[in-house]
Amino acid sequence: MKIPLTICTFLMLAALAGCAGVTAEVDARGALPDAGQRTVAYRFAPTPVQAEAGVNPPYETLLRDGLAKRGFVEGQPKAAAYLVSAAWSTRPAEVTVATSDCKDACAAPAGASFPWFGRPYVHTLTLRFFALPEGAEAYRVSVVKRDRDADAQAALPYLVAGALARLPYAGAPQWRVKLRAAGQTGGTAGDSAATTGAMPEVVSVKAVAPAQ
Repeated sequence: MKIPLTICTFLMLAALAGCAGVTAEVDARGALPDAGQRTVAYRFAPTPVQAEAGVNPPYETLLRDGLAKRGFVEGQPKAAAYLVSAAWSTRPAEVTVATSDCKDACAAPAGASFPWFGRPYVHTLTLRFFALPEGAEAYRVSVVKRDRDADAQAALPYLVAGALARLPYAGAPQWRVKLRAAGQTGGTAGDSAATTGAMPEVVSVKAVAPAQ
């Protein structure tokens, strides 16, 4: 039966072709100054678990380097204008998480699931900037990456690159960022940035109309 086999092969290749590159969905709220023309001091706020463990989370170095390239400098507590906190997670796609202010519009819905390609996962990173000294939340940016890799570490560079691609994402609340592994001209999303040791490259950043 060559015809059914050919059809199946074509469908599988088409599905895999759609995986070329990496897409991250970004949701931004609040206002943050564009630090491109000046220096903005900040400091990280570890979670209670991180503070108790005494170990820096794996995303901290990536964030520190990325923020520094955008004019944000980690300073002493008294000099900091913002307190920055981060939340990072990976979960199976079938496990949904809902919050009071981030519903279906915050990320594109998952596409059709093909079990022979592996279990789908959702990786998220949320950065929150609290204005000092009052401590009120001034800005928040959340990034979602969907793939079929349970390795949260492999997704992390793409999440950080997506969060910082057009910081502070002024003019629209939702964006779609396309990325690729550093130095990659073709290939697939399976080419991990963690493997190359370099941050992913931003291919495009586009505002997305919120879902009605």
